[in-house]
Amino acid sequence: MKTLKALRIKIKIGELWVSPELHVLLTREDNLYVTRCLDFTVSSHGQNETDALKSLAESIKEYILTAIENSNTANIYDPAHNMYWRMFNEQETKQLNKSFKRSLSKSIIMESPKKFEQLTAEVTYA
Repeated sequence: MKTLKALRIKIKIGELWVSPELHVLLTREDNLYVTRCLDFTVSSHGQNETDALKSLAESIKEYILTAIENSNTANIYDPAHNMYWRMFNEQETKQLNKSFKRSLSKSIIMESPKKFEQLTAEVTYA
């Protein structure tokens, strides 16, 4: 199993419902792309990343529908094993590190550190 990506996604089911942010781990196993939703312990696969994610969305839809039909939405959150969360966190850290380095290299900050030093830092929420 090779870890490819850590994704934070939302699933939209028609105009009725949009999920909160879900954690998805994308791996490559043999010749398949495997997607695991770590919040529901639901997984799926496909021949490429797009197919695997579409298949996962359908699997999550069925998982939620089953919970509704069985009046079991109170127990719908079923986190994956810690091993997968660790893999997700490691991959997400690698991705964020690359993104951070890219943003700095493309920024004027690299060209004018004196100007950067004089600016005020502020917090915004994502």
